[in-house]
Amino acid sequence: MASAQADSQWGSRLKSRRSFYNLEREVISKDNFNEEDKEKFFANLDDEVTERKLRQVWSNLSGLWFVHSKMSTWEEPYQERKLGLLPRSRESGESVLARHDIAAFCCKGCKDIDDFSPGQDNFSCARLAGGFRLHCIADGHGPGGHWVSDRVVRILPYFLSSRDCRSLLCKGEVESALNSAFERMEEDLESAAEQDDINLLVAGTTVVCILRQIHSPIVWVACVGDSRAIHLCGDGKVSFSTNDHKPSNPVERERVIRHGCEITVSAAENGEELEKICVEGERGRVPELGFTRSLGDLMYKRFGVIAEPEIFKLEKELDSSGHFILASDGVWEFLSSDDIAKIVQSKLAVGMPKEAIVREVAQVARAKWKEEDEYCDDISVIMVPTAQKTAAPPAPDDSCLGGLIYCSEEMRARIEKLFGP
Repeated sequence: MASAQADSQWGSRLKSRRSFYNLEREVISKDNFNEEDKEKFFANLDDEVTERKLRQVWSNLSGLWFVHSKMSTWEEPYQERKLGLLPRSRESGESVLARHDIAAFCCKGCKDIDDFSPGQDNFSCARLAGGFRLHCIADGHGPGGHWVSDRVVRILPYFLSSRDCRSLLCKGEVESALNSAFERMEEDLESAAEQDDINLLVAGTTVVCILRQIHSPIVWVACVGDSRAIHLCGDGKVSFSTNDHKPSNPVERERVIRHGCEITVSAAENGEELEKICVEGERGRVPELGFTRSLGDLMYKRFGVIAEPEIFKLEKELDSSGHFILASDGVWEFLSSDDIAKIVQSKLAVGMPKEAIVREVAQVARAKWKEEDEYCDDISVIMVPTAQKTAAPPAPDDSCLGGLIYCSEEMRARIEKLFGP
């Protein structure tokens, strides 16, 4: 009897997921939001985070999906990341993004030709409950920076899906939801880093994200550090850009100096002066930072380097024929927002696919690094249309083989964590 009941429930769930997949458009209403969300699959914001919970949200609810770049335990210089997808599906992450007219690229740079450590960039794109879409890029730094950025792109959409943040989002309190999620991320990184033996004193990440609801004309942008998001209008002009949180920013500079940092200046090979911050009187003994906000970097938290995001609400700045470009500092180090706008606009004008455009942006950025030195930073780019394209969620893989693949991926991750690849 119990078995028959379980089979019936399982069959109902599969039927529900298949029927959702057949929808040509996503229909979101307040009633649907309340009826379709299953509270048991969502955690409270303050609950402990586990790998099982991180997967559960995307694996149990119809219509939600999560795409991110898959980090390996070792990567060759200039290695391009493949994309992972939840829930388990017959599709790839690349095909899901393409169907939503989104393009993404993540590539390790080259610190040294013999360096096989994981790249420190990561990104994710997610369809959250309530019709929200989230796109984010994280740029890690320091020993263990790859771990920090990877965790951030996974836990940010997870925390925004928590009961607490969903309640705020449902009431239109988006800024409060973003602030709460960022605050909780910093707390989670501290506890998780201790468990995974990551020295968060000298490791951290910058992050930039955009959050929006389907069919809403408003887009929210949040950033910490020098990863940047810009909006390009249909004519190629930049109508919006986030602020880089660097010592050159007067407001940021004043805060870190007031809290005990000094500004250091060094000369680059091209003659430019590079400004960084350092604990006053400790230059040469502690790491220096090129930004004034970050997640992690606990050594600097009492010296004015904050994890609080700068948040922007966009509406009048947007053009329905335009695009958002999110990228890590590997792009912005030698290219301005206007430079990227010209590249993107010229390629759109000749009909180049978005997947090729983000790759072109990365190649131009890489060439700029090579003009300066053999060193090249990690590079990540996401291109998102202003006019959202609604499409079916990933096709579920309900086969027995799919279950075996899912289990083997879980087991492989555990083995690599213990013994390496």
